[in-house]
Amino acid sequence: MNDIVHGHMVQDLLQHRFGSHQKLICKYSLKYPAQAEREFQRLTNSYIRIVNQLLKEYLPEIRDAAQAELNPTSRHDDDSDFIATVKRVFFKMSVELEKRVTQFGLRQKIEAMANLTRKLSVREWKKAVKSTLGIDLLDDYYAGELYKTLMTRWVDDNVSLIKTIPQDSLGRMREIVLKGYQNGETTTAIVKKIQRTYSVDRRHAQLLARDQIAKLNGDITQQQQRDAGVTEYEWSTSGDSRVRPSHAALNHKRFSWDDPPVVDAKTGRKCHPGKDYQCRCCALPVFNFETINLPVAKGGDGRG
Repeated sequence: MNDIVHGHMVQDLLQHRFGSHQKLICKYSLKYPAQAEREFQRLTNSYIRIVNQLLKEYLPEIRDAAQAELNPTSRHDDDSDFIATVKRVFFKMSVELEKRVTQFGLRQKIEAMANLTRKLSVREWKKAVKSTLGIDLLDDYYAGELYKTLMTRWVDDNVSLIKTIPQDSLGRMREIVLKGYQNGETTTAIVKKIQRTYSVDRRHAQLLARDQIAKLNGDITQQQQRDAGVTEYEWSTSGDSRVRPSHAALNHKRFSWDDPPVVDAKTGRKCHPGKDYQCRCCALPVFNFETINLPVAKGGDGRG
């Protein structure tokens, strides 16, 4: 710890460097971790494709059963045999799906997403501190126990959110097949319905990935700034057409980490940047020289 400068030593350094200034708004525009979002969306797409691949493999067996049911020479008075066949095929698919899901290694891949998001967030935070205050932060400080706990909780939540999507999707597909054939629909019509279901599930997974990366980035940002003694921030949107009006109204306004702003006037709901659904906004730190507490390596204060 003798190689670390923080607390009052950093405050004294900044008072000496910036004179009478008590607060400085961040000069660097923090960037949303779009790379992590893209990687997470690729991950969820690959995971959902497991179901689509299974359907391609087992659909011929279902189609053969349907054709046999329609054949006058083999048709029975009821469709119980066909229903039993479909259920049996989907049971085999469910067993195979569970095996492939296990082989996929979902938890390890989601852990990699958490680490990538942390890495990108820390990089942006270090740039913000360097560009505004002229000091270099320790590389490994933001991999401590507090951040590990934060990320482990996020990983647990996302494994729970994503793990059941393929089985849920498979269950919906089974109902489409059973009802479709019972209602006299063609195989082509049934397959189109299944494809629409698959597209909806894939879109849901993509939106989930965007939302969850934003929330993790928001949590890490808040932890970084509060650790550093930052009590206020300036709301910063991504500045494009996707920004919702309620968030655009908050742009460049200053808020306290202890009191998040209202993001929904109808419900009175409050939250910080990145915590709202699919929010890509960022919190630009307002550095207060009286409360600042940054982990700086000796020699990393810009004085050589």
